[in-house]
Amino acid sequence: MLRRAAAALDEIAAEPGQLRLVDLGERLGLAKSTVRRLLVGLVEVGLASVDSQGHFSLGERLLGFGGDDAARISAIFRPTIERVARATDGETVDLSILRGQRMWFVDQIESSHRLRAVSAVGVRFPLNGTANGKAALAVLDDSQVQAALARLGAEVADGLRSDIAEIRRTGIAFDRDEHTPGISAAAIARRTSDDNVIAISVPAPTERFLEKEQRIVSALRAAADSPAWAR
Repeated sequence: MLRRAAAALDEIAAEPGQLRLVDLGERLGLAKSTVRRLLVGLVEVGLASVDSQGHFSLGERLLGFGGDDAARISAIFRPTIERVARATDGETVDLSILRGQRMWFVDQIESSHRLRAVSAVGVRFPLNGTANGKAALAVLDDSQVQAALARLGAEVADGLRSDIAEIRRTGIAFDRDEHTPGISAAAIARRTSDDNVIAISVPAPTERFLEKEQRIVSALRAAADSPAWAR
């Protein structure tokens, strides 16, 4: 039941205010009656909320827990992501945390360029097809990776296994027009001293990303040596 609850909250967090009971049932592969009991329980304890149209969002109780954690991590890493932004000549820099099967964006330095890649703080992106997601997967141990890949299709999982092996070798993950056409990104991820998996990523319009790829990679490698990971 706990695994089902966590999976339901992951789906709700990815699309807050968008999913109804039937949508969650389809995504979780559960009967409508089972999903109803699960969601009623989550709403009762404040971990989920539902509006008058039957759309689910994360509950205030869960948002409160996450908010404190996000604020603390953002404060610790803010100087690091600011250095990355300067080193990449004003590109967008995102800070995200692994939560379940998603990367939760908790802070961002917005690009100074008119044409830029911007993701809203608070949204959650999938692990596959994103630089920060793939970087986070590469940090996990093999059993955790297998558990994460088991929820994806065989073709996607096979591609990610190859990506993870390369990321573990080089320390850098890439998204080349995968998550959003026309946008590419590079990322690093590490475990912090309190066992959070944190990622720093730099997305940019693909043409500019290719021009500045080595500069972006160098900035991320420098960020990997930041003392913030040990705090």
